[in-house]
Amino acid sequence: MGLEHNSDTAHSPDVAEMRALYRAAEARAARLRFIIEARNLLDAQVFETAAPEVLSRLSDFAGASRAELVFPSLDGATPVRLTIGKQTENDGILFASEDGSGLCLTLIGPSRGRTVGADDRQTLEVVAGQLADACSLERQAAEKQALLGNLERQRSELAALVGQLIQAQEQERQRVALDLHDGSAQLAAGLSYRLQDLAARIGEAHALKPEIDQLAALARRSVADLRAAIADLRPPELDDLGVAAALRTRLDAIDGMEVIADLDACADRWPASTGIIFYRVAQEAITNVIKHAEARRLVVRLFEDSAGQAHLEVIDDGKGIGEARQSQNQERGARLGIPGMRERLALLGGRIEIGNGASGGTCVRAFAPLPQETILG
Repeated sequence: MGLEHNSDTAHSPDVAEMRALYRAAEARAARLRFIIEARNLLDAQVFETAAPEVLSRLSDFAGASRAELVFPSLDGATPVRLTIGKQTENDGILFASEDGSGLCLTLIGPSRGRTVGADDRQTLEVVAGQLADACSLERQAAEKQALLGNLERQRSELAALVGQLIQAQEQERQRVALDLHDGSAQLAAGLSYRLQDLAARIGEAHALKPEIDQLAALARRSVADLRAAIADLRPPELDDLGVAAALRTRLDAIDGMEVIADLDACADRWPASTGIIFYRVAQEAITNVIKHAEARRLVVRLFEDSAGQAHLEVIDDGKGIGEARQSQNQERGARLGIPGMRERLALLGGRIEIGNGASGGTCVRAFAPLPQETILG
């Protein structure tokens, strides 16, 4: 019996130490669980919803009779103040934390009651830091959302202004086309009819008959040129049918070369401003091919890709871009019109690429983003 008693006495300090270690481990585990639960609450809910619950748990953890949390409001107005419990006369500050984010946490309790130990204070500081981080993240998210809203609003305003600008340009083109039709075209047509009538009346034997015939032919050519210019200024197909149909009509009128048109009908559903600009770019590129490329084959593609971009390709097998520039520079006032195409596409946030084709000639590629509602439609 004595040996057994001595054995228990000898091991009793170890048991006490193990119990103390066990209690300390339990306390650490409880603190860790508290930190994790607070983090989970802040992650699962918006800050304004989670903050009162976390504040209540902080108050219980510290044995506080009153807890107060002050943090900046999302709209930048008066700071938000959350309070839990009531303060009594004998209460004092158990814990206070404030960082540069503007969040302030204060726990108040009996000054002669439970004191906050070093480990508990460290736990409170960790959770206070979590509160500050969550508040800062939500404020940053709100600021980001506000910036995105402003950018979207500015994008919509810019799109509206671009549409108004393009519409104004097209209205001016239409006005000029009407003026030409009612003025110069009518005069040229009248002159042509008068000259033809005069040639018929003077007879074949008259000495001026050949010259009058030449003048009549020149007048008829002027009428044809004026009508072509009027159609280019504002083709009715662009208003009635859309950009693909208007381009097809333009390409059908080309003689002297093989023309391949791959025009997706979806382009006719593009916004009016996009359709007009792509038609004008195609019009300029096709005119360059006809006048300067000396091509035998012309390929025009118009389509919309899966990423929501409008595309135009004009490819010929004639002179390369360098040769075309050189020959044009020899003509006074001649120009490729590339700056004009770039300026038009820039209005849509698009761009143009011009280079040599795979088998010679020139390849013009233009693309621009389509509005989201057009893509989804």
